[in-house]
Amino acid sequence: MRFRRCSICGVPRIIGRLNAWMPNGTVVNLSNRRYRQIFYEADLLPEIRRRISEGLGFPVNRIFYEAERNSVREVVEGLLNNPARMVFLRVLPLKRGAVHFFHQLAALTGTAHSRTLRYRPGRFGEAYIRNPWDLDLMAAVVVGAFEALEKKPYRAFWKKEGEGYILRVEATESKPEIADRLQVDYPPLKDGHFRHHLCPRCGVPLQLRHLEWREGEGVIVDRRRNTRMINWEAHSVRMVIRELVRELGEEVVPIIVDAERDRTLRMLRDLGLLGLPDEERGRLLQEMLSQLPVYGYGLASEVEYTSGGILRVWVDNPYEELLMAGRLGAFYEAVEGRRARIDWSQAGPSTVSYILSPEKPSAGGEGA
Repeated sequence: MRFRRCSICGVPRIIGRLNAWMPNGTVVNLSNRRYRQIFYEADLLPEIRRRISEGLGFPVNRIFYEAERNSVREVVEGLLNNPARMVFLRVLPLKRGAVHFFHQLAALTGTAHSRTLRYRPGRFGEAYIRNPWDLDLMAAVVVGAFEALEKKPYRAFWKKEGEGYILRVEATESKPEIADRLQVDYPPLKDGHFRHHLCPRCGVPLQLRHLEWREGEGVIVDRRRNTRMINWEAHSVRMVIRELVRELGEEVVPIIVDAERDRTLRMLRDLGLLGLPDEERGRLLQEMLSQLPVYGYGLASEVEYTSGGILRVWVDNPYEELLMAGRLGAFYEAVEGRRARIDWSQAGPSTVSYILSPEKPSAGGEGA
């Protein structure tokens, strides 16, 4: 398959037809505006999973898997949930068409390149998959999509095959208790007034011109850094983090924050944005904060810098508050040249207040 590109920005035209960049720092799906989209590095969740597993001494894969599975199932159900589509999906050829759509969606979101090998509606499906962004999470995505389509639980099995994998999903009788606990919620969104620099032809932010969709490989690449990205729904990220803290306790909070802080610092270093002269740092902070809405992360609605290197940022509609803490910690380090202590609190139903200050050698505390 080959997506048609915008002649101005080069982004696949369908991206602008499926999504809208809102002035409140969010990116929403035009078919159902409850569904938020974000662009993030493909190894975000795998790296957090690895760090927590190493830090605690036991694997936490199941939490990630079930959160991704539930979130994808609900999003796909929402996309399929209208009377005309439900009637069509009772017809076998049209059900196969829905499975073909799932393959297109994988290429469009940069999660994998896939094709159907065998499909028996209500029983099982097999696909050949290349370049899955993560084996566990990719299996969760496929299982969630099939559960939305078939209205019954499924389970997944991987098998290595040549340069790719065969993924088989089978209908099953039940799903684990944790799956029922991980339900998608939709926090209220606050209005905003951010003005995107949008492509005049397709409506996508011009800052996304550095992303390259390689649909023949099933990947999206940030050409500036040769880093894999995915364009995915935001709800599973929040569900994963929420359940990790609920299940494992507050000790995972600094692990999550530091993982995102380190990742963001690597990004800034790769882009040559660390170690800038003092006179450039104020501009750098504004530039970094202005990128948050481009990727659907939220909106820095107020910024306050005081003496002693104290930075306070109010973020409306953050995609996930712990990940935002880590990202802002990296921004602070880029501007101040020193590591930050990070504290945060709810400043309203849709706003989080972050206070960043120079970290003392013996400092502990929330998120530090």
